[in-house]
Amino acid sequence: VEVQLCSLVGKDEAGEILIEMLSGHLHDLSGVLTGATRATVRKMRVLAGVQHAGRGQQHILRLDWEQVRAPDELESRLLEKTIRGYLAVGPKAVLISDYEKGLLTPQLLRLVIDEGRRAGIPVLVDPGRRVDYDRYRGATLICPNRFEAQRASGLPLDTPEEQIEAGRKLQERLSVDHVVLTLDREGITRVSRDLPHRRFPTRVRAVADVAGAGDMVLALLGLAIASDWDIDDAIGLANIGAGIEVTKVGVSPVESWELRQGAVASALEASSAECSPKDAVKACARVRAGGGSVVFTNGCFDLLHSGHLRLLESARALGDLLVIGLNSDDSVRRIKGSGRPILPVSERARLLGALACVDHVIVFEEDTPLELIKAIEPDVLVKGADYNDRKVVGREVVEGGGGRVELIDLRPGSSTTGLIERIRESGR
Repeated sequence: VEVQLCSLVGKDEAGEILIEMLSGHLHDLSGVLTGATRATVRKMRVLAGVQHAGRGQQHILRLDWEQVRAPDELESRLLEKTIRGYLAVGPKAVLISDYEKGLLTPQLLRLVIDEGRRAGIPVLVDPGRRVDYDRYRGATLICPNRFEAQRASGLPLDTPEEQIEAGRKLQERLSVDHVVLTLDREGITRVSRDLPHRRFPTRVRAVADVAGAGDMVLALLGLAIASDWDIDDAIGLANIGAGIEVTKVGVSPVESWELRQGAVASALEASSAECSPKDAVKACARVRAGGGSVVFTNGCFDLLHSGHLRLLESARALGDLLVIGLNSDDSVRRIKGSGRPILPVSERARLLGALACVDHVIVFEEDTPLELIKAIEPDVLVKGADYNDRKVVGREVVEGGGGRVELIDLRPGSSTTGLIERIRESGR
């Protein structure tokens, strides 16, 4: 991938060193401008050895030499000319990293975002911490970390519900397509204009240094989107890269072989059946292209029991592909109460995915699977026979598309609620 850089350094020794380092990686440095009266930003991190908790280094302090001011009139004209020239070539993506050192004025940001939008160029922003986020209005994507998102939204981000609410508030306020919240040990949460929100858990790692993790997220998001990946695949790659970055001391590059290795490890950790709605839709299309039919059912499936197994085996016998919509933890909690689920969604999905009769498991956050059913368009919608007197969510969608609803007789006395009661009784 060819990369072009636009920035501003000082006419000093640090600037010369920086340009020399960049010249080993970039062919075109014409966009790195030199300001005669400007000082190049320098930072020095002081680390100390740590002999416990499995960590070898710990940041003690950071020393900064910097001059925070906006470009002067001449610098502004040169920056604007350079940016217009780059945009005219038609890049596949524009990445903005705002460290609040003065270069990215509201006027310059407006130029990049508006011109990018008009040309259909994705503009991705790693925002500043203490700036007015209205300056990023209209960007394609912003990726604030926990602290930045909390400050910009004015909301806490302690729970998944709060994180989604904060992301939604920023998405609507700034009219961006995607808000990608980087939440350290909790991974990444995406809130989008036209897609259901989604959480991307991170792999458990020994963290050596968090410096550079946010930069890695932006870089890999940009690389993937410029390569025409869809947003969730791009976030998956960025999540893997950030997880690798925090295992390194200092801001260090992540090699391509490390990304491949990380992708394999992540795939092995996940249930082979668990997938995104988009992947499930593709799988359904392949089955139908071969003359097969798709069966869909949904539920909480908390504490998998023989009644569940009977339902799923019977459902699978009705078609060629069985897709399960699985309520997320938050969704189960809203439906069943604060004591549920007993098992987290990762374990519930893994158990379902281990069953031979189950082909795909899709976790959904809503209280009902209606949107998922609209996306999957199953040929057969399956529920338990206890739905005889209750409305089956999605019936109109399925029957309207020429499909049918099947009610499966349940095994008497088999229910998670009953199982929980029996466990409680046996403990008394």
